[in-house]
Amino acid sequence: MGITKGKWGTLLDALMDFKALHDADTSLDRVLPDLVAQYPRRYAGTTLSELCRSMHDHLRRADLVTLLDTAFQDLPEPVTPPQWCYQQLIREGTERVTLADAPGRVAAAMVTVTPPGIPVLMPGESTGTADGPLLRYLGALEAFDREFPGFRSETHGVTVDPDTGDYMIECVRADRVTGARP
Repeated sequence: MGITKGKWGTLLDALMDFKALHDADTSLDRVLPDLVAQYPRRYAGTTLSELCRSMHDHLRRADLVTLLDTAFQDLPEPVTPPQWCYQQLIREGTERVTLADAPGRVAAAMVTVTPPGIPVLMPGESTGTADGPLLRYLGALEAFDREFPGFRSETHGVTVDPDTGDYMIECVRADRVTGARP
């Protein structure tokens, strides 16, 4: 995106169009009609500038930038080798757990948030405590996704429960970890 003169020109045109729609306080019905049709209870009667302002306020309150920075500075603790976790994964020794049930668990699959596209959790690492940097960061993304349906975070290794919106990550079953060889 924007790596050639033609592409950056197209990008700038799109950004200028967006700014004009934002400044005109254009209704989302006109700007994003498919989004409003899919989530009418959330977005009907909302304008583009209202949506942008509420997203910005939400992200600022959640302090997402600090949470991301902390998640990359305070790295998860390795508990078991990744290859052992893979063996558990292919032999039904794993389970999907919600973030609420994830503290102290061992990840069975990589979790990567895009952007930046760098793993925040690798197989064999501990998910940490409920108030630790990893689960607080993922919890903030989950809260954003619930508040703004249709703008889901790109989080590889996370499954979203379609009924509850809960983030779920693949963990080694607790009864298998006690016998794990580091």
